[in-house]
Amino acid sequence: MYDSFLEFINDQHLLQPTDRVLLAVSGGLDSVVMTDLMIRAGYAVGIAHVNFGLRGADSDADEAFVTQLAAGYNRPCHTTRFNTLTVAREQGLSVQVAARQLRYDWFEAVARGQGYTWIATAHHQNDVLETLLLNLVRGTGLAGLRSIPIRQGRIIRPLWFASRDEVRRYAHDRGLHWREDVSNASDKYARNRLRHQVVPVLEALNPDLITTFGRTIERLRAAESVLNETLATSWQACAREADGFWIMDLEQLRSKSEWAFRLSEWLKPFGFTYGQVQEVVRVVEAGQKGQVFRSATHGLWHDRAGLILAPLSVEVPFDYPLPPDETGRLLLPDGRQLNWFYQEVPAGFVPRNVPDTSVGYLDADRLDQPLHIRTWRQGDRFQPLNMRGTKLVSDLLNDRKVSLPERARTAVLTAGEKVVWVVGHRLSHTVRITDSTRRVLVVRLQNSESKH
Repeated sequence: MYDSFLEFINDQHLLQPTDRVLLAVSGGLDSVVMTDLMIRAGYAVGIAHVNFGLRGADSDADEAFVTQLAAGYNRPCHTTRFNTLTVAREQGLSVQVAARQLRYDWFEAVARGQGYTWIATAHHQNDVLETLLLNLVRGTGLAGLRSIPIRQGRIIRPLWFASRDEVRRYAHDRGLHWREDVSNASDKYARNRLRHQVVPVLEALNPDLITTFGRTIERLRAAESVLNETLATSWQACAREADGFWIMDLEQLRSKSEWAFRLSEWLKPFGFTYGQVQEVVRVVEAGQKGQVFRSATHGLWHDRAGLILAPLSVEVPFDYPLPPDETGRLLLPDGRQLNWFYQEVPAGFVPRNVPDTSVGYLDADRLDQPLHIRTWRQGDRFQPLNMRGTKLVSDLLNDRKVSLPERARTAVLTAGEKVVWVVGHRLSHTVRITDSTRRVLVVRLQNSESKH
């Protein structure tokens, strides 16, 4: 197994000789074997152990064992303790999910703080098979079918190539000692029920089950890579970026084969569920424009322009005062920046009244105080430049066919109670620059990606 281990590391380009690796060690068979292999191969390693406090004296004995293991190998040991039950209860998580989050967050913090290049966990082929079966039972996409990846961010899995039987034989051949977790014998957890009741049945049908599934997962991994290239190409054909939004051309999208699947894969990284995407598809097919769907971080609007994806920050209302007679800068919730300054102008100054711009030039002496920059509201009304009457801001945005997420983040500059500029769209006639203007307020709105 040692030779296979070295070959796997080399074939997968998993490690470089200068890398420092933090080993996630529970004290069980798999992590003890991983520790022995890594040290035997000459890698610079540290050992990390989490005491979750779930098994009383047994948890403390596991911690003591790992500490002694590290001392025996003369390697640094990092340990911590969590009250996992309390964390799970406070955060509304299952104990297993809470333990996993605590574990990986702490490993990442140790690796970052102590200068480790990688975090290694001891998952092997049996774990990969069990995870695949769990994903199938619960429902999954292609990513779930490939199960546990060999590399995932800073995490590597150097035992991914081996079966549980190979790991156990190696431990016996090397005379290694490890801790047995009695909970592994219980069928309380779904993974254990699969391990004890389902996998043996499958192995009776195919004695070479682990190897067969390993090859299948490799093919699925390759298929996913090809699929991702296809998805990226079709995304470039169907979507364009504008002002921090992604606009998807529905005509282009719907001309593609399995367009609903493509949309689901595109939206998955933004937190949208498969159920939400099914509802999006229904709304698109029904032509119901104006609908909005939200994940934890993003909104998806069905607009006349297509499907528009934008951060939820565009929906955050704001209202900020602009101090008078000052140069200033203000960062808005969606990342845009507002800059302003006052400028004296000489007699004979040529007025600049540009109705559609991201820069507003306002006659400072005609501005009531206080000045505010805020999101527009239903009922806001103003007198557009070069017009006699007033107009609702909502009507202006409708006339200009402003998209739904752009409408949500549209700002207005108010002077006293009056709207004097619909930012980026139209200035008020009441504060226009004239021949008699002597002092100008210049306000510029910059998109988050703007460099000037």
